[in-house]
Amino acid sequence: MPQSRSLVQQPRGNIGQSTPNNDVKSGPLARGKQEAEEGTGAGAGTGTRTNITPMSQNFFVENVNPPATQFNPPQSDERLTDIRQLAACLSLLRPSCPSIDSLEPAARTWLKAVENDPDEQERLRMLATEVIRGFVGDEIKDSKTVAEVMYLAPVLDQQEFRFLLGQFHSGVDKSDLLDINQLQGLAGLIQGADPSYLNPDDLVKTLELLSGRLRETHRQSSSYLYQLTMAISNVLDAMADTKVNGLDHEKIHEPLGSYLDKLRGSSDPYLVYQAAYAYQALQYVPDNETPWQAALRRTGKVIQGVSGLVTAVKGLDLNSFMEGLQSIQQGMAGASAVLSVVKTTYKDATSLAKDGKEALDGFKEGLSFDRKQAWYPALRGADTLIRDGHLVKFKILICEAPCRRDPAFQWGVCQRLGEIAANSSWGADIRRDAVSFLIELYRNDTEWGQHMNVKQWILTILTQVSSVSGSVAQYAATVLEKLRTEGDARKQALYQSFREEGPGSFAMSVDMLSLESSPLLDQAQNRPDVEGGLRQLRKRRLEEQKNIIYIPPQAKASLQASDEEHFPLMEAVLGFLNSDQHRVLLLLGDSGSGKSTFNKALECELWSSYKKGGPIPLHINLPTIDKPDQDMVAKQLRRLDFTDAQIKELKGHRDFILICDGYDECQETRNLYTTNMLNQPDEWRAKMVISCRSEYIGADYRDRFQPGDRNQSSKSTQLQEAVFTPFSTNQVEGYIDQFVAVYQPLWTAQEYKDALDRIPSLKELVGNPFLMRLLLDVLPRMMDPGEHLSITHIARFIEQWLERSKRRLAKEGLSPNASAAIDSLSDQGFTVNGDDFLKWSVAIYEEQDGSLLLNALVSKMKDRGSQKSLVNRMTSTSSVKHVL
Repeated sequence: MPQSRSLVQQPRGNIGQSTPNNDVKSGPLARGKQEAEEGTGAGAGTGTRTNITPMSQNFFVENVNPPATQFNPPQSDERLTDIRQLAACLSLLRPSCPSIDSLEPAARTWLKAVENDPDEQERLRMLATEVIRGFVGDEIKDSKTVAEVMYLAPVLDQQEFRFLLGQFHSGVDKSDLLDINQLQGLAGLIQGADPSYLNPDDLVKTLELLSGRLRETHRQSSSYLYQLTMAISNVLDAMADTKVNGLDHEKIHEPLGSYLDKLRGSSDPYLVYQAAYAYQALQYVPDNETPWQAALRRTGKVIQGVSGLVTAVKGLDLNSFMEGLQSIQQGMAGASAVLSVVKTTYKDATSLAKDGKEALDGFKEGLSFDRKQAWYPALRGADTLIRDGHLVKFKILICEAPCRRDPAFQWGVCQRLGEIAANSSWGADIRRDAVSFLIELYRNDTEWGQHMNVKQWILTILTQVSSVSGSVAQYAATVLEKLRTEGDARKQALYQSFREEGPGSFAMSVDMLSLESSPLLDQAQNRPDVEGGLRQLRKRRLEEQKNIIYIPPQAKASLQASDEEHFPLMEAVLGFLNSDQHRVLLLLGDSGSGKSTFNKALECELWSSYKKGGPIPLHINLPTIDKPDQDMVAKQLRRLDFTDAQIKELKGHRDFILICDGYDECQETRNLYTTNMLNQPDEWRAKMVISCRSEYIGADYRDRFQPGDRNQSSKSTQLQEAVFTPFSTNQVEGYIDQFVAVYQPLWTAQEYKDALDRIPSLKELVGNPFLMRLLLDVLPRMMDPGEHLSITHIARFIEQWLERSKRRLAKEGLSPNASAAIDSLSDQGFTVNGDDFLKWSVAIYEEQDGSLLLNALVSKMKDRGSQKSLVNRMTSTSSVKHVL
């Protein structure tokens, strides 16, 4: 029979925390025995608690830190050993982490280093995301992978936690046969969750799901029923803790309560107890506040973490808590009513084999299914104290609770003691104390009664604790052997009956969360490290953008729109990226209007806000890509030194924002979106921003950029356009101010502005960012402040323009053909050839009435013998056409 609660829980406590709870020897322990004897303890003076069980001073003599995961800090970018190490790291990075001064030296040193290393923080969080992704893709989802994500769940952010919760919910809902592994995962996820992560609607939906599955499994084994009932108990506990009210009485409350009541007829005592526990939890859900909630409200709130990370409640008001329990107990028929229904003890049985059923029936009658009982909130309070390491108060609660002789309460206490004893995360001394407490409950019939099922339950727990390795197991085995001959004949007969029948159908899994391996983490770490490459790319791009002069451009919606109808371009592009309406954004503008500068600024804007797992901004200078119509994304990533394995990983699992610059310069006429098969099955998933010179496109230019077939009218809205508008006066002045601040030229900002005011013809030029930058470069070398513009100045300007173009082309990674053409032009004088080309261009423009056709240019230039060699070079290499 599966356990109601794993006797080895996920470790809770402060990872790497060094300061123990030192409020013990001056607390309840020092006062416990005296208060018990003098009647000055919890509830003293009320006249309701005169019979207090004397407390042994031999166990739980001091409070301790809750169980803590041993923290072995990894080096930056070092491979992690297992999921516990990852969970520990992420625990320390959570806002709820204890103060750094309370951490052990190793944890303190690691945290200080990582706080200044955002890349390492991102790597660790990305590994957690990859583990969850691996779990979602795992078709089997066996106990190992469930345990692995359960270890990680409490350190996930809220979005990832809720996603994982939805996966478990869906897995249970869609499985034809109940998936026990996912059921345990769902229950454990809710049990260990940060309360703020749990949405009341989610809890109600989960309860509806589990209640429905419970009613569907009436013909299933008791094992299935038990697991479902345990999961329902965890959900109801969470609902009570988070004060979920208003359950639908007819749809949920009444049917579930009725079915749990029917489970009382089971012959399995473990199922009967778990059903009673769930029934009691159900009774407390509609209430506004329960006793343990009232105590927590006055003393603080438990905040759970992972792998033992708990910010403890610093002092449960035990007196108030006991008074609350007493009120519940008095609301029943009286404490004696609990004892009166336990009709059979091992002392009363004439034959253990014959009267076993009668003992079980008596046990069932003690598990009330028709009213609230004090033992349920008492056990919840015990859970709180255990989680906090307040074991002295835990002992006081057990010994002084008004329901301490209730068999249901004792059953739950034994279960919790077994969890401590079997959990290696607790210290060996504490685990031995838990075994000693169980022995006390078994031996001391005077104080604890003679409930047969409870005594057998203790033997079952001790037997299974003895089956694990270590000194605690040896201690439990030794004690079990001694118990064989202790007590009178009846008690020895009880022991002998238990040994002959074995521990029944209850099978305690002591290693539910003991991970020998971390397959999901190993899988995540074996994947190519794409995030490392992306971090380096991000760092490089942001560094390149420093000291770059950038004025946010304005744009209009189309070529036909007025320049006055402009809007901030960056804002429009970000809106496009956040919308599902469009796939491609076409940026049009005159030569030098700032398209390339904007594209680089856009990439940096996206890198600045990049989140792990989010869309990846990828700037592609199209002229540098050989045949960009074929797999241009992979080609660009290779240029950025990504390996083929990394590229495969990125293609299979990540989304991109492609920023394609210079469509006109790569002499393309095909639709790069469709030829690269973007967003097709098993292809790159991406949105595209692509820029092109306005004068390059024809009347039907949209066909070159429209996603999908041009005949598919449904795709027509997936193309969006924006056209750069000239710089305004304010933008020009802002550019001048930035230029002077960055480059500190010979002129001041005011001298530049005065020159523009003095020479009106320059104002038309500076509306173009490229020409303005060129002017700002050459004006101080062309003329003195206050001088008027002449033909000589214009000639110098053109020379500077051509020299600047030459340097720009030399920096770009052009294709082999384009590079050869540039070399050929440079051999005979790039500037001279460019000047000649400009002169003939002007002549053609004048004679052709503005129709700048290449064939006319060639014809005109061939008539000039002095330019024949230049013409031949230009017409022999198509790549040169876009260069000039």
